[in-house]
Amino acid sequence: MKIPKPIRHADQTLHRILEGVSFSRHLNPTNVQEARQIFSNGAASPPFVYHPLHQADDLLRTLDDAEPPRDHPAGEIVGECMNSIRRLIVALKTRTAVSFDDMNEKAGWYPTNELLKTTYPKASPTQPLDVPATKLIACFETAFSARGMNDWSIVPDSVMSARVLVDSAKRIVRINPKARFRKRDLQRLIVHEIDVHAWRATNGQQQILHCFSTGLPGSLATEEGLAMVAEETSGTESPGVLQRQSIVVKAIDLAKSMGFRELYDTLCQEVGSGLAWGICLRVKRGLAHPELPGVYAKDSVYLSGRNAVRKWLDNGGNIEKLYVGKVGIHDPVDQWIKQGWVTLQPIPVFWRDQTN
Repeated sequence: MKIPKPIRHADQTLHRILEGVSFSRHLNPTNVQEARQIFSNGAASPPFVYHPLHQADDLLRTLDDAEPPRDHPAGEIVGECMNSIRRLIVALKTRTAVSFDDMNEKAGWYPTNELLKTTYPKASPTQPLDVPATKLIACFETAFSARGMNDWSIVPDSVMSARVLVDSAKRIVRINPKARFRKRDLQRLIVHEIDVHAWRATNGQQQILHCFSTGLPGSLATEEGLAMVAEETSGTESPGVLQRQSIVVKAIDLAKSMGFRELYDTLCQEVGSGLAWGICLRVKRGLAHPELPGVYAKDSVYLSGRNAVRKWLDNGGNIEKLYVGKVGIHDPVDQWIKQGWVTLQPIPVFWRDQTN
């Protein structure tokens, strides 16, 4: 089945936007250290500052002008990808709890009751945070070279709440130069960031639509869940990671009705102040008023996605189907292969060892 030209145009338009705009630089505060100090000195909430998304209206008009026909299955795929970016743009333009709630709800990021009730064994990392970002950058450069992924670049970026971020459209990995890592992270993050996120993006670039390299609708839970399962499969996962992710999920649920200070104090009853701060930063970032109820719920997908991907694989799911690009476990990959929209691509060595 051929994909009509208007749909290809819409896909190309969306890809140009993702290539041109670093949305993470508008989502994450630019003054994290200063804001944390002010919060530590007793402020009700850290006074976060953001890079404003001045081009929001232009981006929304560009998306509207390129709207694909939705009566074609590929048009529905591209159109839903555009919808998710629209919601992100509106959230970053208004920075209100309402706009973030709409984005969370439509993306399916709010944790279910089942996920909230699930418990995991507690364990703490045994290695110190004493590895500088320069060491991780060097390891990533070596790993990309060994995999023949020479069109990827590594960019230091301090405007991040995460320590490492893969920007698939630009083929860039952003690493916070101020971050510190554990020795275990050197291999774990190669598996997580390169052998899942970057690898699936690279494979997606070989397909007919750009959105296979940047993420299909609803694929984020599979993306992050697969990365966690990959850590487990390769034996590089951090001790206690599932229990810590369960705390993140609970924090997301609480943040819907709590401001930053109340959420932080609540988390401090269960975890240390450093982890409590990090979780609050992750789930309150982007909002103009973190002192009020409201949440950025994306981080729930790590645990929900991990559980779903693990179940899918245990029930006979073929890992090769998840490496045609950034697809989800519920996507009809077999059908797309028959239609000629995608072709099977190489998978990382540690997965091949599991399937042999």
